[in-house]
Amino acid sequence: MKTIGFILLSVLLLAGLAGAAMRMAAPSPQPAADRETFERANQLYQAGNYAAAASLYEQLTARGISNPDLFFNLGNAYAQTGNTRQAAEYYARAAQLAPRDAQITENLKMAGETLSLPVPLTMNEMALMALLMTSTLALAVVGSRHRLFARRRA
Repeated sequence: MKTIGFILLSVLLLAGLAGAAMRMAAPSPQPAADRETFERANQLYQAGNYAAAASLYEQLTARGISNPDLFFNLGNAYAQTGNTRQAAEYYARAAQLAPRDAQITENLKMAGETLSLPVPLTMNEMALMALLMTSTLALAVVGSRHRLFARRRA
């Protein structure tokens, strides 16, 4: 009976970890006006109006929005206008938020910059690691207190 309870507790903790991971991975909701501005900037970029797109992206950064897609697109807009210094700056900011994104890394290289190795862990990754370690410790404590890891004698 103890083993069934331990397995149930383990499954519940793993389900909690999965739920936490999904919540952390989900993008944070943004106001409709900011989404519309971002979409308008994307349309201007697609139409080849890079300076106007960069201006709208800058408005979003001035509002305090910190998003790897925003920084990546702003870097692209600056790269298209020939401003490689600012393009590299925004690619680097995007890389800080999404260090494993291949497109960001590639554009950063094209702008003459490189990522420092090793790639740092994101805040979400650190939080998940802490949650996993805490859950593992809790399971070990519960298991040892209920002697679930003791060897059975024949």
